[in-house]
Amino acid sequence: MTDDTNEAPGPVHLCGFWYAVPTADQGSVLDAFGLGEGQVVSLRAGAETWNLDQHAWDADDAHAACSRVFVSPVLDGWTLVFGSSSLDHHRVEDADDPEAALAPVVRERCVALSRRFGAAHWYGMSCGDGWTAWCVAENGEVLRHYDAFDAEENGDDGPRHPAEAGYLLPHEDGFPEDAFDDVDVSDSAAFTALHDRLKRELGIPDTCYADDIAARLSVNPGALGPHTAVSGQGVVALTACGRG
Repeated sequence: MTDDTNEAPGPVHLCGFWYAVPTADQGSVLDAFGLGEGQVVSLRAGAETWNLDQHAWDADDAHAACSRVFVSPVLDGWTLVFGSSSLDHHRVEDADDPEAALAPVVRERCVALSRRFGAAHWYGMSCGDGWTAWCVAENGEVLRHYDAFDAEENGDDGPRHPAEAGYLLPHEDGFPEDAFDDVDVSDSAAFTALHDRLKRELGIPDTCYADDIAARLSVNPGALGPHTAVSGQGVVALTACGRG
């Protein structure tokens, strides 16, 4: 793990989920998530730590993925929390149906954070499949919660958030049903060419993902760069599991 706390911000590889709150009060953020005092790290080192933990598949360590959290410096006015509290993690992972348990846990956390900080967002992305999700809360109320896989299976009750305007949602297909009947789907070049041509001709919008919504509502960690205003320092902090 490399470390240079004075480095320029760079894009974060997004695979997992993170929270965003509009505050520069890092101590309050640590307290809200039940975290201990953090170790100062660079953005790069913190992001590497988070990614390492997200891909930890140690069957002998039940707490490999819930022992520490990366709390970013203030980025364009927002503090990002990569990971979750021990309580939230185990409420999901120890449930009989973790997929079903995730949404209520996220909603409760966003409600609590938004009461404390005025607003709170949660974003999720997967680098292994097409999953993406987001939750937006203000002043103790969830305004929008969307999960691509849940919407694909059960539909989306909405209402759509204004930040989604002009986009297709991931579970939506803007193409006619017979659009690709005459192309061999195994011919990727031909399929892509037809896809792009129809998209232009029919005016089909781009599909949005959590990072697109984050770019409109807070800050997109996958697009950090010299343009990003940074203040304070990021820390890796231990959760209750990590301290135990």
